[in-house]
Amino acid sequence: YKVSGGLHGVGVSCVNALSSWLRLTVRRNGKKRFMEFHRGVAQDRVLEMVDGVEVSPMLVTGDTENRGTEVHFMADPTIFGTVEYHYDILAKRMRELSFLNNGVRIRLTDLRSGKEDDFAFAGGVKGFVEYINKTKTNLHPTIFHAIGEK
Repeated sequence: YKVSGGLHGVGVSCVNALSSWLRLTVRRNGKKRFMEFHRGVAQDRVLEMVDGVEVSPMLVTGDTENRGTEVHFMADPTIFGTVEYHYDILAKRMRELSFLNNGVRIRLTDLRSGKEDDFAFAGGVKGFVEYINKTKTNLHPTIFHAIGEK
């Protein structure tokens, strides 16, 4: 991966370890794949040997022309006690991530209320600065930014 969210690129691994359940759907290379975990343990897993290494490929559930990843999870109350999600806090973070990951669309759905938002912003950091400056007096009208790879 060129870009990874999370502290050290282990985001979904940590979420999985701290969840009662996690369902992962990946659409890539014309295939839709699925994997489910309960308390960090893969369910209905098939093990294969590839070059002397035991691997567990994701289950192919169909064909698709789409690309993307869906992660559904429930934080484990035995670890966190009472779990209360605050939609506005999550929406703010998803908005920030959509700016910082150009071309990515993030959908946040609250199954409790049915509230749903899509976040897909272009412009990267420059777009984010323009967004947060909309209601402010700018000290510098021109935003300096650069795009490149390491």
